[in-house]
Amino acid sequence: MKFSWKSRKPAFGLAAGTAAAVAATVALVGAGPSEAAPVSLTLNYNCPFPLIGDQVLSVKIDTNLPDNAVAGAASTPITFDVDVTVPETATEGLALVGATSLDGSAKAAAVLKYPVDRTLNLNLPLTIGSTPVPPSGAFHVKSSGKAPAVTFPSPGTASVTVGNFSTTMTPRTADGQPTDLGTFTSDCVAVPGQNQQLGTFEIKPAGGTTTPTTPTTPTTPTTPTTEPTTPTTTPTTPTTEPTTPTTEPTTPTTEPTTPTTEPTTPTTEPTTPTTEPTTPTTEPTTPTTEPTTPTTEPTTPTTEPTTPTTEPTTPTTEPTTPTTPTTEPTTPTTQPTTPTTQPTNPPGGIEVKYSLQGKSVLKQLHATLPLGPGTLDAKLDAASGKFGAQLALPKSDVYFRVLGFIPASATVKLNQVGAITGTLAAGAVKADARIDVQLTKVRVFGFPILSSKSCHTVEPANVPLTSAPGFDPLKGGKLTATYGIPRFTGCGFLTGLITGITSGPGNKLDVTLTKK
Repeated sequence: MKFSWKSRKPAFGLAAGTAAAVAATVALVGAGPSEAAPVSLTLNYNCPFPLIGDQVLSVKIDTNLPDNAVAGAASTPITFDVDVTVPETATEGLALVGATSLDGSAKAAAVLKYPVDRTLNLNLPLTIGSTPVPPSGAFHVKSSGKAPAVTFPSPGTASVTVGNFSTTMTPRTADGQPTDLGTFTSDCVAVPGQNQQLGTFEIKPAGGTTTPTTPTTPTTPTTPTTEPTTPTTTPTTPTTEPTTPTTEPTTPTTEPTTPTTEPTTPTTEPTTPTTEPTTPTTEPTTPTTEPTTPTTEPTTPTTEPTTPTTEPTTPTTEPTTPTTPTTEPTTPTTQPTTPTTQPTNPPGGIEVKYSLQGKSVLKQLHATLPLGPGTLDAKLDAASGKFGAQLALPKSDVYFRVLGFIPASATVKLNQVGAITGTLAAGAVKADARIDVQLTKVRVFGFPILSSKSCHTVEPANVPLTSAPGFDPLKGGKLTATYGIPRFTGCGFLTGLITGITSGPGNKLDVTLTKK
């Protein structure tokens, strides 16, 4: 950001003594500050992004601070130039939704402190022009804006401190249309512990500039010059006298002018009549409007003629009347269409595939069930953050001891029931999964005592999956859950035993998703 300070040139006339003094005053007060060397400051900000959560952005601010500010002088608007470095992760998130460019606006907070103990809070509007989004890697978003003009009442030291900023952006596809993210706002907060002062500058007293002007004032000859000017003014007075007679003829001239104005008045009168015809014209217009009403009525008749014309087609016209009701259902049809679109939103248009690996600690068995390698395929709606997912896990063996000393094992198959649904917001996942727990084999001392396709929980286990903040849908992350295992059915004579040693709350699940 550049603070551009332009000097203001004094404007004054070519009169005598008093006018010259006024011009001198204008020159002193109106003179603006000169430009100094550029000032630059780079700060880091935490900025929340849709889906991917908080990202750290580097922001470079450029400006010019004045080195000759004068008390009582209004500054010109100060220009800021901002260069934001968007990190690679944010680029990947934009690429995920098909963004090839973005544009928008921002508001940056700054504090201007100046003598004596005065503070001006600035809310600077910034414009973000259309900026290409690369397929990968970091990129730069540049914007600029101006602060309002400020008049410093007192001399002393002034400072500018940069605050937080808020940006509103619209990512767009290659055809210029907004992506599924739509337009979003990100409120960015400066990372604590940074020096946010952009710079300081001195405001000089207006009297300092007036001092050289004071020696100029003692130019006594200026006073004599004013005296001759007075005689000159005296002849000017007689000249003014003839001017007075001249003004007298001018008065008669004004008199004819008055008559001329009189005809003008009649001219205005005809104009009024002209307006009168206009009024009648308006009257016909009113009738015209009346016919227009009939015209609307004829429109109905027009439908009638249409009916006659369509007398063979009259039956067709009658179906046409139902066509109007058909239009009415069309409206409802549009309404259902909206809900239909809403259900479509949760699956979304963005497909993300993950590999899955993890484990589940079974509290009652005092055993750990390995999970994976499996897959989780998700469809994400970028605008709402809602998603639907399908889980696929292979069978896995769990080893445990019955009554604490008899070695046993079981082959477990976890089957998803219904869709896994959830939300991804600010880098955090919340999802609900319903899992049917099936035991296909049970062994004791290594010998199979059960082989079944019907031994499973009487109802699906509810598994509430969550992630810690910072889940990156572009890379993956960890999901955890605490869930209960319902009682079992279909396990033959072992049903009661299996339920007794397996079912219950407090089971832990911990899986890691890795984007393919």
